[in-house]
Amino acid sequence: MFVFRVSILAVFLAHCTSFSGRRSSPRKATLRNNPSETMDGSTANITPLDPKVAQQFTIQVCTATSCCRKMNELGLDKYHTLGEIYAKAQEGNIETSMIIEDGGCQGGKNCKLGPCVAILHEDFDGNVALDGMGSAEFRERVFHNVALPGDVDRVWSCVENAVRVMSEESIDE
Repeated sequence: MFVFRVSILAVFLAHCTSFSGRRSSPRKATLRNNPSETMDGSTANITPLDPKVAQQFTIQVCTATSCCRKMNELGLDKYHTLGEIYAKAQEGNIETSMIIEDGGCQGGKNCKLGPCVAILHEDFDGNVALDGMGSAEFRERVFHNVALPGDVDRVWSCVENAVRVMSEESIDE
């Protein structure tokens, strides 16, 4: 399994309906929207992302057979999405804080909609859903069809927003 440590400056957890800071016991994740989000859905990245918050997240890119087959059909290497996400982390100068790794199947029905990307957080059990996911993705807690640059941009912006939200929550504590 290839593991890349990536320091992410901004991530967005959004499957917490009532989140009031980190808890000591693991739980399923559901977060509220980012209050700094603008009307067009973009975020005002005024402050850099907190590497200490970013290191609490892991991004897993599915490299199971079904997802790899979809990548091959698009003429892409099975590690293409992994590399694109890592490049986003490098652009944000956070490649030493967050783990970006290849992972196994995220569930058969998800891989049929692959390539899939899952986001994990150390305070939550399993994958977390992020604001910006489609309804099926949110329900399954897995990004679907992440192969092209626009798809990777969407995943990365959700991750950035989650880091920012978690940073704001830690300041409020």
